Amino acid sequence: MRGRFRAVNLTQYHPSIRRLQEDFAARIARRKYIAARGPRPPKGKITDNSEPWLANPNSVSDDWFIACKVNERVDAWTRPQTISSAS
Repeated sequence: MRGRFRAVNLTQYHPSIRRLQEDFAARIARRKYIAARGPRPPKGKITDNSEPWLANPNSVSDDWFIACKVNERVDAWTRPQTISSAS
């Protein structure tokens, strides 16, 4: 039976050709963007720790030195209190 086509009822959702083209173009653009951006640094790891910590603290004075440095960094990174935020 040449030239005859049987009608098929499509019961599932089928996206339009235009939607498929847009999805494909978005995938290609995302791949190009990721390739151009380069590798990301690993998550959760500190890649460069340039703080003056001591590698192996051996005494209370070494621990005190580290605590002082931590407090300095905390003070440097906290916001100064304003009149409205002071309690």
